[in-house]
Amino acid sequence: MLPTSRLRVPVWSAPALVMFALGVWRLGRPGMWADELATWGAARMPLGDMLRMLGEVDAVDGLYYLAMNLWIRVAGDSEFALRFPSVLAMAAAAGLLAVLGRRLVSYRAGLVAGLAFTLVPAASRYAQEARVYPFVILGAVVATLLMDRILRRPSKRLLIGYAVTVALMGLLHILAILIVAAHGVVALLFLWRARRPVFWRWFLAASLGVLPVLPLIALSIGQTGQVSWIPESSVRTVIALPEKLTSAAAVGGFLVALAVLAYSRRRSSVLVLSWLVVPPAVLFVAAQFHELFWYRYLLFTMPALVLAAGITLARAKLVPIVAGLVALAALGANINLFYRWPDGHEHDTRGVGALIAAEYRPGDAVAYALHEPVVPWEARDVVARYVPADRRPRDAFALVGQRAGDNFLAEECPDDQLVRCLADAPRVWVVRFEDKKLADPLKNLTDPAKESGAKERLLRDGYRLERAWAKRAFTVGLYVRSS
Repeated sequence: MLPTSRLRVPVWSAPALVMFALGVWRLGRPGMWADELATWGAARMPLGDMLRMLGEVDAVDGLYYLAMNLWIRVAGDSEFALRFPSVLAMAAAAGLLAVLGRRLVSYRAGLVAGLAFTLVPAASRYAQEARVYPFVILGAVVATLLMDRILRRPSKRLLIGYAVTVALMGLLHILAILIVAAHGVVALLFLWRARRPVFWRWFLAASLGVLPVLPLIALSIGQTGQVSWIPESSVRTVIALPEKLTSAAAVGGFLVALAVLAYSRRRSSVLVLSWLVVPPAVLFVAAQFHELFWYRYLLFTMPALVLAAGITLARAKLVPIVAGLVALAALGANINLFYRWPDGHEHDTRGVGALIAAEYRPGDAVAYALHEPVVPWEARDVVARYVPADRRPRDAFALVGQRAGDNFLAEECPDDQLVRCLADAPRVWVVRFEDKKLADPLKNLTDPAKESGAKERLLRDGYRLERAWAKRAFTVGLYVRSS
């Protein structure tokens, strides 16, 4: 048999320790991808400049950036240091998910769910990413734990804790307040008729939790251009959500098959399944008016999927439980290993840096697409982070560097100064997002809606492509002066 509570082994201990071990395994090996580089760049800014920048872009990440600004002063800004808080958050989430499973069903269900959580590839992926998502996942587990206790025996302490947790979740990521909608369904079903005073106490706590997030929502409305890249959602998008939430189709399908069997009319089942289903449903409806349906924004529902699956698996005897966990590990093994390779975060930033450093010659310059779609900051950050200073090409067109002062992107030379800025560089590197521009790395270097195209014409007229390389998510071109 699996351990029981009589053995006095805390149900959270094994999941938390396993998640911590998996999180620190090769933590510093993968290069940081675009969003992590945004964290690195913002966290290094002087506090006043960062606050002014947040008024223009990335307001939704402001609390996380402020925390990381303080963290790197103590821990430094290596890949390991930047990601280590995420490891701690995900380990805590694994342990507390096991506690929640124990409270809702049994010790066995909690242990199985906690261990299953550690085996889901997405748990390792985001434990090893310097972004806010592990903390939002942790917040969702804590909020649901508190909701369960409020449903059983409410107290002022629990309600205050719930309000604070909801507020922190929303301030870390505004769409995380959708957890309140999930809990609201449960409150209506189990409190409205039988215990209406408790319902109104929960409603007050939830409202107080949402209240501090409203100014951030108002500020973010003016920054919606940052999510203009999100593709149009459809029924297919929803069907693909389990794959996206777990990082592997086979893992997502396996967990969904088990989770469906966990359905019942019991309060515990409704609480878990509402957490899983309601936030995506609300966001999908909202996306019909303004596109916001992106799987990362719903990662806080992934523990609910695992918990529902764990509850079903825990009903079996020891051998089927072990077989299920082994199958889950096997289904996610390849992607779990991939995430720990140098390009495991799907952008080969280390490879780009190594390439430029190896091929560098004195006098080289580098040009970027100032308004590159989706991740306009990434190319400059890659060179700044992964090319040593003594082998780093000169940024040909930057008058003010990226995140210098309160600006997010660099400020480049005006058209009438482009020739002077380029000077007599014998070779020009061009670093572009996506690895599909080998034939013409200069294509769409300038955005016709925002730029005249003079920079691209200057480079085309004065230089010829000598060589181009494809790195995961990047095209790197090397141009030499035309004879």
